[in-house]
Amino acid sequence: MMEFLPNIPLSSIVIFILGLTLTFVITYILNFFLAGFFRRLLERQPRFETTYRFIRRLFVAIIVTIGVLAVTFTAFPETSGIVASIFVAAGFASIVIGLAAQSSLSNIISGVIVSLSQPIKLGDAVMFRNDFCFVEDIRLMHTVLRTWDNRRLMVPNSVLQNEVITNYSAEDPTMLVPVFVQVSYESDLEKAMKIMVDVAKKHPNCMPIGDLPNVVVMEFADSGITLRLLSRAKDQPTAFMMARDLLKEIKREFDKHGIEIPYPRRYIVVGKHVEEKLSRIADNLEELLKLYRQKG
Repeated sequence: MMEFLPNIPLSSIVIFILGLTLTFVITYILNFFLAGFFRRLLERQPRFETTYRFIRRLFVAIIVTIGVLAVTFTAFPETSGIVASIFVAAGFASIVIGLAAQSSLSNIISGVIVSLSQPIKLGDAVMFRNDFCFVEDIRLMHTVLRTWDNRRLMVPNSVLQNEVITNYSAEDPTMLVPVFVQVSYESDLEKAMKIMVDVAKKHPNCMPIGDLPNVVVMEFADSGITLRLLSRAKDQPTAFMMARDLLKEIKREFDKHGIEIPYPRRYIVVGKHVEEKLSRIADNLEELLKLYRQKG
């Protein structure tokens, strides 16, 4: 290395340093203007945040790569021959490495496809393999999903592209909130249905759209009548918490107004001959108790 440095003209070193500095300054300025430009676009079309972020990163990477190569070949013209020789010598090795890196390349391509086609985007609420998650970041090789209990799932982009994912935020993020409650056959059905609708309307997160909230009779079950309250919330996390709140408040209102929520019970009906046998058994037990007390 020390033997090589004296052979490099000082002017080449100066050109190289100035060229690199200029490259990074230009990249910084372009990145700054791109950030402002995309920020204005996002104000009008926020759903394209994932695509804009990917394009910005890709553009910056291309500018830096081209700038560094151009400065290197300009400052050190002799390196062009060396680089060509390296590429020729590395031809076979690149094939071997390419085969070994097939999975990585697949992840990169899948990341590009996901970023551009946007089946999911940053901030989306999704269901991935029975885990409710939020899309936290889409990176070059993998996507980061944050679960409801604050775990991080690092999912390879190729896996993500081939999975069936439920996206709660796509197109319309609002969610229907079904709540099922049973009332006893002896309870006032109309009163129970009205109470359930009133409870939903009073909830701060209930969105009164169309005929929602409403209550319908779903089933005559063994122990009672099954009612379904249907309302709407702004998104899936809100819908989950809202359903819990509605169940709690409905129970409180039912208790206040004498509406019974049934529990499983069984009535045993016996024939007359069985009743007579049970009566004789009871009489015999009573006589045995009397004899026991007399002997005691």
